[in-house]
Amino acid sequence: MQPVEYSTSYFLRRGYLILAILWLGCLGQNTFAQSTLSSMQKKGDESFENSDYRSAVNYYKQAGVQNGTNKKTRLRLAISEYEVNDVDGALSILKSINNEGNTKADVFFYLAKCYEAKNLFSEAISSYKHFLQRAKKKDSRRIWVTDQLVRCANGSRLKYGDELAYVENAGTSLNTEFNEFGAKNSPTTLGKIYFSSDRETPGTGKPPQVDIYFAKLENGVWSSPTLLPHHINTGTYQEVSGFSTNGQVLYYVLQQDNQFRIRTDTFTEQSDVTHKGYFNGPFDVNQDGTDLTFFNDSICLYASDKAGGYGGYDLYISFKENERWSAGTNLGPVINSFYDDRYPFLTRNGLTLFYSSNNLESIGGFDIFTISFDPVSYKWSVPKNLGFPINTSGEETYFVVAPDGTSAYLTSDRKTSYGKNDIYTAYFKHPLIAHQEISDVPTFQQWIESSAYVNSNRDAQEAAPEIKEYFISHLFLEENADILIPQNIKKLDLIVNLMLIYPKIKVELSCFEIPSGQQTFSLYFSIKKNEEAASYLVKKGIARDRILLKGYGPSFPVMTLPEGTTNTSLYKRLNHRIEFTLHDFETEPVAIHMEKIPVPENMMDERGQKFMSMRHNLYYSVQLVSITQILQNPNLESLEENFIEVDSVSGNYHYMSGLISTFKEADALKQKIIPLGFPDAEVIAYLDGVRIKAEDLASLVPFYPDLVNYQVSGKK
Repeated sequence: MQPVEYSTSYFLRRGYLILAILWLGCLGQNTFAQSTLSSMQKKGDESFENSDYRSAVNYYKQAGVQNGTNKKTRLRLAISEYEVNDVDGALSILKSINNEGNTKADVFFYLAKCYEAKNLFSEAISSYKHFLQRAKKKDSRRIWVTDQLVRCANGSRLKYGDELAYVENAGTSLNTEFNEFGAKNSPTTLGKIYFSSDRETPGTGKPPQVDIYFAKLENGVWSSPTLLPHHINTGTYQEVSGFSTNGQVLYYVLQQDNQFRIRTDTFTEQSDVTHKGYFNGPFDVNQDGTDLTFFNDSICLYASDKAGGYGGYDLYISFKENERWSAGTNLGPVINSFYDDRYPFLTRNGLTLFYSSNNLESIGGFDIFTISFDPVSYKWSVPKNLGFPINTSGEETYFVVAPDGTSAYLTSDRKTSYGKNDIYTAYFKHPLIAHQEISDVPTFQQWIESSAYVNSNRDAQEAAPEIKEYFISHLFLEENADILIPQNIKKLDLIVNLMLIYPKIKVELSCFEIPSGQQTFSLYFSIKKNEEAASYLVKKGIARDRILLKGYGPSFPVMTLPEGTTNTSLYKRLNHRIEFTLHDFETEPVAIHMEKIPVPENMMDERGQKFMSMRHNLYYSVQLVSITQILQNPNLESLEENFIEVDSVSGNYHYMSGLISTFKEADALKQKIIPLGFPDAEVIAYLDGVRIKAEDLASLVPFYPDLVNYQVSGKK
């Protein structure tokens, strides 16, 4: 048989066919791979949007997002890594995005949070400032960030302070990728704790909301936690509040039928627990109380955000007498701030209190603070931040001292945690003497109550209230800069604190601009800046009708420049400010010290001097119009001593002109103003910067005779 001969063209055609088949195969594999990557990224997006950050990280990394060019998806991966405590991974991606330019506000927000977690507070402050520059005015995070700038400054100061303890994570035998929190000491066994966790229930694979566990410290290692019996853990929410002194009764928060209650049970680890009932204490856990803790069988402390407090959550104490719990007593403004003060723990001597607060002395969110009561002077010490390493840029809560006073347990979400919240142990460098004393002693509150009586028979003669001093500083504004910078926020927060403690007090904000440009715009800008400061006060809980706003624009500069000189930094600083004036504080137990504007004598402006001399006396001003927007009447430029006053009820802008000592002069000015396009102009009388009400005129006339002319003119 003859061999078959193939032509060269045959082999070429066959070769092309093979190459085509191989190319199509590669194309199919590539298409399949791209489809798989796209599917992984989509799953990552779904997990991210459901706040399942651990799954989001896994899917995004399988999709190769970290090596991609899509900034939005890389940012999501960085956020997810931050949320699962991979700060270095998140920081690497965020830096890369920032280096590419045109950085969005969210990138700077999480850069700052990563730097905070690594105690790099200067870098965090810089990133937060970049966030504020780029974030929209309505971004709800702006106020939180302004607070955080102050906390970063605290962190910079405290990280080099003395360390009170060595702190370590309780380890993986106790902590998981879920939440573990609220450790409480066993009342009968040293080295045994009870805590709550939302980890998966053994044998079901389904996480309940929160269950109670206990664990024992054996040879320096925590045992595997044991779930308490099902009649305590009902599968909804359970959290240990405390125990009776003899350890026989357990108090715990329980959720049933979407309602929270505090249950009491005779406590044993066997299943034959005798149910005792519910805790009928001084608060309703569904409405105005939380963080219940017991000092002994007849004294409890808790946190509440009910009306009448000093800010957010305040701390209270209650006593059990004749089987009934007394109404809670607020622990007062030395302890409670205008932020949230929670998670109390009282040492055995009844005089040292530990608690968590997110006030502006903290490093992160909630920090652990301590304060001690002196039974000799009947006064509290100044609250002290426990500093690093007990506190971090994260949240530190549920601080409880171990029975021997050598260590304590706390809950923290710091970025060294295995999950969201972990339980940590703090080993004190020196034993806590206040917790090694016997517990059968008067508490601070009992000392306070005894100090309110002057006779041996404890007659109810109340001690005179202590005068509290406040030093009020004004806000000095930089040109084109944000008003709510850290130093100004501290000053505003002091005003908030004062007004929350003393609800009768009102505050007047007066904004002044540098004399330049048109009055029309300077006046309007000054009132808008005042409104921004007032909005901060309102968000902190101050009623709008307790805030008086006046924008003076360039009308009353306190400092002038010698002839031939240009604008100096001092000239700009002193003439561009928001001043505070307090009203109705005279009957409160406070001493107010107002900052004086430090103007060199040879540079005092006569206009500013006139304002200072008249603002607290009787004066008159002519109201041009009352409108809801900027006044655009060119004749305004020809008038002097103009200002805008905001109506605290309607929000209208009252455009005013003149600070005049007699009604006759004010009425003459009104007659000149009417032809300038202000037919409804009217004279308004002021006393101490506040409009005089018609019903108050008669009582004031004997002291201010010129008001007779104001009355006769028909003004009511």
